[in-house]
Amino acid sequence: MSSKTIHYVSLYSPDDTLIRQSELVDEFYVQTLCPVFNHKTSRVFVGHSPRDFSLRVDRTDDHNYLVCSEPELLEFDDEHLNSPKPVVQIKFPKFLFWTYEDDVWWEFLDHPMTSYTNNFIAIGGWFNLSNWARTNSLAVTLVDETKPVIIKKGDPLFRVSFHTPDPDDSIILKKEEDPERVKEVFDKYTTNSSSRDWKTKLFSKTKTESKCPVSFLFK
Repeated sequence: MSSKTIHYVSLYSPDDTLIRQSELVDEFYVQTLCPVFNHKTSRVFVGHSPRDFSLRVDRTDDHNYLVCSEPELLEFDDEHLNSPKPVVQIKFPKFLFWTYEDDVWWEFLDHPMTSYTNNFIAIGGWFNLSNWARTNSLAVTLVDETKPVIIKKGDPLFRVSFHTPDPDDSIILKKEEDPERVKEVFDKYTTNSSSRDWKTKLFSKTKTESKCPVSFLFK
């Protein structure tokens, strides 16, 4: 067992943070006695809303329309908006993640409360973070289109989890404070996003060059 460090920075508001799920569970809940539950929640982090926000979808015979007081906080196109289940991206909270460890997979998960409290479900996904520094994308689909999406400041919106080859590795999530390091990683992320081979990096194993000059002897 070892520790794996994942770095991140908030791109929406510098005060936004991610909180380990195990820290949000009341210690008096009986499930905290379960090692399986504790093992899982120690590797999961929750993103909360930094503000109030609302939107709704108006559906017509030939087109769907978004009604929102701050449309600049949304990202969408006609294909996703006019699909049978409209999908839009909410631009907050937004974090950039990266790691210098090998084969750390990043998983984006919905939060179970949003379908009940906020009328949306976040769309999940995963990839090899070691190959690809990446921002989260809060893409959501509505539960009930006849009702608005209502988000209050502090509401949990999504979860992120990290997976390593050794499931007993501990996860350290470190908020990067060095602006030069953040700029370096962000510039590299922007460059990678425009490359043609980015899809092959998403799911492939990390290729680390050996530092041993005679490593070929052991192959």
